[in-house]
Amino acid sequence: MRPHLTRKFTLPIGRHHERVPASSSQKPQKLRLLARSLVPLIAAFTLIGLVAPPASASQRSDAFSWAFRQIGCRYSWGGTGPCSRGYDCSGLVVAAYRHVGIRLPRTTYEMLHSSRIVRQNHHRRQGDLVFFGDGHVTLYFWRHVVLQAPEPGEKVQLTRWYPGSSWVPTGYYRVVGAWNGSMARLSRWVHRMMVGGHLRIHQHTTLQDVAVRTRRPL
Repeated sequence: MRPHLTRKFTLPIGRHHERVPASSSQKPQKLRLLARSLVPLIAAFTLIGLVAPPASASQRSDAFSWAFRQIGCRYSWGGTGPCSRGYDCSGLVVAAYRHVGIRLPRTTYEMLHSSRIVRQNHHRRQGDLVFFGDGHVTLYFWRHVVLQAPEPGEKVQLTRWYPGSSWVPTGYYRVVGAWNGSMARLSRWVHRMMVGGHLRIHQHTTLQDVAVRTRRPL
């Protein structure tokens, strides 16, 4: 039998989060505080839209974007570019980060023993370094795909590696300082403004959070 749909359907409202209405004199004050906290955020996001290109959130992503444009360039042992001269594996990585103003050691072995990189066990992102032993370095693209200058006779390319095969990464690293661009600092400032505005607004309210499934205030 089809359900009867002519009557208004309402969801039951639990009593886990009770609210005590604020007095009428507090509401204008709350609105003024909310408006005052939103002004700098609107200004910040306007600035982002005016001066920041969409794909340049950090030096790391800029370095990867530059390396990505080298796809098709030939492999050349000891090569650090430009494309007409070719790249080897570490030469491509060094050239990509040099493009955004970050200097890395020239060889794969020197990179691994440098303080310029730190191991990245989680939250891998495009542009992080992916090592295969101590003799080959690539740039992380997505999951099991890396951007690399593989070997003589090959060209700069995206390559997929397969778990369980004989060719798997031995370490993921991020480059120190590759997250410290102006956009990263602006993002942290926006976060601090949002947290501070939230706290100032709730200092002038009588709302009270209640633990779920209990009547106990948090």
